Amino acid sequence: MKLKSLLILIFLIPFIAKSDQIYELIKIPNLKLYKTNNKGIKFLIADRNFSAGVGVNSVNCEKSEDNKIKNKFYLTKKNIDYYSKDFLKKINLKFIILCKNLTISDIPAIGFANPEMKTIILNINSNEEIFQRVIHHEIFHIIHKNFESHFNEVIWSKFNNSEFKYSQCSTCKKDNGLNILSKTNGFFTKYAKTNISEDMAETFSFMVINNEYIQKKIDNDLNIKNKTIFIKENVLNIYENFKF
Repeated sequence: MKLKSLLILIFLIPFIAKSDQIYELIKIPNLKLYKTNNKGIKFLIADRNFSAGVGVNSVNCEKSEDNKIKNKFYLTKKNIDYYSKDFLKKINLKFIILCKNLTISDIPAIGFANPEMKTIILNINSNEEIFQRVIHHEIFHIIHKNFESHFNEVIWSKFNNSEFKYSQCSTCKKDNGLNILSKTNGFFTKYAKTNISEDMAETFSFMVINNEYIQKKIDNDLNIKNKTIFIKENVLNIYENFKF
């Protein structure tokens, strides 16, 4: 009996150590390492449901079924492979968490970026088209936070019509507003109209995921054209070898 207990303890110690190490790195409990890619990104999954932060910064997510994790992992990996190892190192992204039913301040969300912890959280309960766009959307938030001086908000505001005002709240509605607008008029989605940071992130995600669509839009939408030029110039100022 004692031998059996000892063996169980020996097997548990490495797991506990890994969980503790992850918590010390990103301050999110109940996670375990799923995979590490060849660019140094660690993919983490929820071993149990988790909560982190308080108030407006509270994040909650749940453990998901293995088959759903597997499918979304390969989709995430494919999109992360768009970026070079040097670029990911430059922007300081190290961890991607896959879980289900993500909420931010009790509002359903598809993604969340925490640049301080070098982490992106992705909600696997979303369709593939939006899920892929959100990956790049959250990556831009990492870029933006780490290189804020490159993305002048006063200049960006001039790319909108003079009467337009952002709603200033990206988590006030349960409707994520990520469906593509038929008439862009400077914005790809309703979500882009919430604040400048989300507008930039939406623009970047479309530039990465659907450049052909962008090219069609810029011929008839001067605001979109100016925004894409701005994003491209400033991302290239950060990393000159970046490819859109």
